Amino acid sequence: MDEWTTYTPEGRPLLVRRRSGQWSAKCGEGPEAQSEWLDVALAEAIHSDEDVVGHVHGIDYGKWTRTIADAIERDYTADR
Repeated sequence: MDEWTTYTPEGRPLLVRRRSGQWSAKCGEGPEAQSEWLDVALAEAIHSDEDVVGHVHGIDYGKWTRTIADAIERDYTADR
């Protein structure tokens, strides 16, 4: 299993895992979200954590999620 930890722009912990061909993401105390697509799992996890605000200080969460997904996918691919 591969695992990454990062933080949302407002400082919530974000745990990402790759296992059995699926991505899973958990933001703060929210539920774990799973998808074959990393950006979908990230978006679902972030939006299901009630402590996350949709736009913090001008942060576009759609763009931020895609940037994080790209970085994690590059790291995952580099290890293969």
